[in-house]
Amino acid sequence: SKLVGSSPEMERLREDILDLGQADGHVLIEGETGTGKTLVAHALHAVGPRASRKFVPISCAAYNDEVLSAKLFGPVENGLPAVEEARGGTLCLEDIEALSDGLQARLLAFIAEQGSPAETRIIAISNARGEGRRAEDSLRPDLFYRLTALKITLPPLRERREDIPVLVDFLVKKINKDLHKNIAGVSKEMMEIFLQYRWPGNIRELENLLVRASVIARGQILGKVDFPDLLGGASVEAPGGEGGEAKPGMDASGRLLTLDEVEERQIRLVITKIGRNKGEICEALGISRPTLERKLEKYGITFE
Repeated sequence: SKLVGSSPEMERLREDILDLGQADGHVLIEGETGTGKTLVAHALHAVGPRASRKFVPISCAAYNDEVLSAKLFGPVENGLPAVEEARGGTLCLEDIEALSDGLQARLLAFIAEQGSPAETRIIAISNARGEGRRAEDSLRPDLFYRLTALKITLPPLRERREDIPVLVDFLVKKINKDLHKNIAGVSKEMMEIFLQYRWPGNIRELENLLVRASVIARGQILGKVDFPDLLGGASVEAPGGEGGEAKPGMDASGRLLTLDEVEERQIRLVITKIGRNKGEICEALGISRPTLERKLEKYGITFE
């Protein structure tokens, strides 16, 4: 994968990656979900002096506290814990805000023990900005300041709309290769819709929509009929289980829904279509695992 786009925001991002990558300090990458933070982390590693050493990614939101502690610091049955495997290279901690207070303390101690320059570079990735929070709200101050001497904030897709046509072209070519398709692109009408849409899930949402459309498409040009989810073409079942066709943002009687009601319906719709795999649910909704867990609890949604 590569960083696609020629907007001023992307040009600045490339400059930041080159400067911060060669600086070789700990880095915090912030941005909304789906903006390409993991891709930027790989790029930082690749342009820096540790490029020939290991890049070890760990998702802090993917495991419970006990399992994550073992993966990071040991003991592990086979191989090395992440802090040892990444020694001399880069340890990339995705969803850093999901670290418990205890693991934050252990990470801080690990960083302090290394001195300066650090033997192992830490690249921390935070989704907090895209969820209406700040990384510093979830991290203890001493750890936060250790990680933010260098910081990159990724722009959401809606702030660089001029990159959407080239992104669509790049993703369609990737999908054709991966799925053995022969899609030529999207219609002019569909591109206009893409350029007006807010893209809450950013590039990941765009790619997922193009993949689904490519799978069901009957022609080589993707049009409105191939994007029913984006255009509100799918019917939504009410939370209480009462079916019925409803326009987007309304119930079957024509009442306007609240934002919470719309969100709950979308979560239930995704679960119905995808099943109980929380990783795939997060991917489809464009949110992190901790955010999904909070929303499931908020709306009383269980998989029992």
